[in-house]
Amino acid sequence: MSTRFIFLLSLTVLLLFFQLSPSLSKLQNAAAEDDDEDLSFLEEETDAVPHGHGHDHDHDHDHYPDPDQFDEEFDNEDDLDNYSDLDDSELDSYKEPEIDDKDVVVLKEGNFSDFVTKNKFVMVEFYAPWCGHCQSLAPEYAAAATELKAEEVMLAKVDATEENELAQEYDIQGFPTVYFFVDGVHRPYPGPRNKDGIVTWIKKKIGPGIYNITTVDDAERLLTSETKLVLGFLNSLVGPESEELAAASRLEDEVSFYQTVNPDVAKLFHLDPQAKRPALVMLKKEAEKLSVFDGNFSKSEIAEFVFANKLPLVTIFTRESAPLIFESTIKKQLLLFAISNDSEKVVPIFQEAARLFKGKLIFVYVEMDNEDVGKPVSEYFGISGTAPKVLAYTGNDDAKKFVLDGDVTLDKIKAFGEDFIEDKLKPFFKSDPVPESNDGDVKIVVGNNFDEIVLDESKDVLLEIYAPWCGHCQSLEPTYNKLATHLRGIESIVIAKMDGTTNEHPRAKSDGFPTLLFFPAGNKSFDPITVDTDRTVVAFYKFIKKHASIPFKLQKPASTSKAESSDAKDGIESSTRDVKDEL
Repeated sequence: MSTRFIFLLSLTVLLLFFQLSPSLSKLQNAAAEDDDEDLSFLEEETDAVPHGHGHDHDHDHDHYPDPDQFDEEFDNEDDLDNYSDLDDSELDSYKEPEIDDKDVVVLKEGNFSDFVTKNKFVMVEFYAPWCGHCQSLAPEYAAAATELKAEEVMLAKVDATEENELAQEYDIQGFPTVYFFVDGVHRPYPGPRNKDGIVTWIKKKIGPGIYNITTVDDAERLLTSETKLVLGFLNSLVGPESEELAAASRLEDEVSFYQTVNPDVAKLFHLDPQAKRPALVMLKKEAEKLSVFDGNFSKSEIAEFVFANKLPLVTIFTRESAPLIFESTIKKQLLLFAISNDSEKVVPIFQEAARLFKGKLIFVYVEMDNEDVGKPVSEYFGISGTAPKVLAYTGNDDAKKFVLDGDVTLDKIKAFGEDFIEDKLKPFFKSDPVPESNDGDVKIVVGNNFDEIVLDESKDVLLEIYAPWCGHCQSLEPTYNKLATHLRGIESIVIAKMDGTTNEHPRAKSDGFPTLLFFPAGNKSFDPITVDTDRTVVAFYKFIKKHASIPFKLQKPASTSKAESSDAKDGIESSTRDVKDEL
């Protein structure tokens, strides 16, 4: 019985093998055919850009523009990008300058966690040895470490090029990145990069943080000199209430904190002298002068109150105010774009609307005709013309934008803001005008024709997202054009490009320029494939052939075949002449 079973099983396997053999043979033949395909006519005449090089990163391409970058001084980001372009020989040849940094502790993965938890106050610099900004900071940092040693503050450094896991854990995006740890909890250091600036900032963080006001004269001087302050009206200048207020003050850089037990002083600060203590008030020299705290008198709630109220009702976008906007815990923003001549008319309306959304939205005024910051911000958001416009922005996390249509009125802003909070608005995407003709080998894609060209389910589409100023994009252009010329006869393939600085689409995500994405036919609902290959015509062709949903065969150009026939004919004629000569 078992012998018969084995015989039948063997016979079945044998039959299956004969049935599958033709299919396997076809697959092998197809693979061999691809390997044997003559692609010599695709060879580049220009220098190719190797994979892994030639990528211009515009770090704020998907983010609210940072005014510090308007001067094209990319500081941290520049140094981080230069790292990817550095070869090993440059790293080997670089020698760090001699600096007396005996008081700066060197941290590695093995001792990092213990060090920042066992020491109450620790400043840590994540650096790269080749980074110019790090080299400039080094002597200042070392001098600050020596001066702060007596204050029981430890300054340390981490070579992020060696300690990769630590760099990833702390999300190091550029160099130098400096954090200040208090009891193991870190926050970015936003202060100056010099010894005095570092020392002053740290002393405020480790000091009492609050100042006593005991007389009315002192209070009057403060009200005249300070533009923004917090006053706590306490039962005692020492004890738990004062400690909570001091702890909250260390979390805030831009606002000065004061405390008093004097009812006359409290009255000057618009607090009821008979009010239940502890009480807290924030004063600003803004349209909204007074904010009264009504939460629990704890470090976290006081800090949240100050953070939410330190901005004016409407913040004018400047280099100085930008960090306050970027770092706010309130991510959603309404931006008013208007020229300076219209500000007196529309800003008061915008301020009135801001009162209705306090603590929910940040209101920002961008002066469009300000060449320094207003114009670049307007261009980033795709705002043109001179008419006032209101735009909603979800913040840098997902960077969605929404535009208010029509005139700027209080009722419209109110309705727009409510719909924004409730996620009822349709996103706005920048777009150049749709080209009147698009007959070139490389198809021009803009925001408004993206769906029609790129998301056409019947086409395999290669898309380059570029920037006009990008040097690597310019270097790629001859190769890209040549690829498109060779593939123009393939009906199922589209080679396209889109200016990523003036056009947007939710399916066109780029982390720099150029970004190359491939959208296979019949699969447009899925994320595109990032083109991860050398930037040569042959490499692009092979990538497309591998990932295309619709099979195709590229025919050798007729001119090439004719040239070969001509060469062969010349060879025959030459051989004939040689034979005749010999005869």
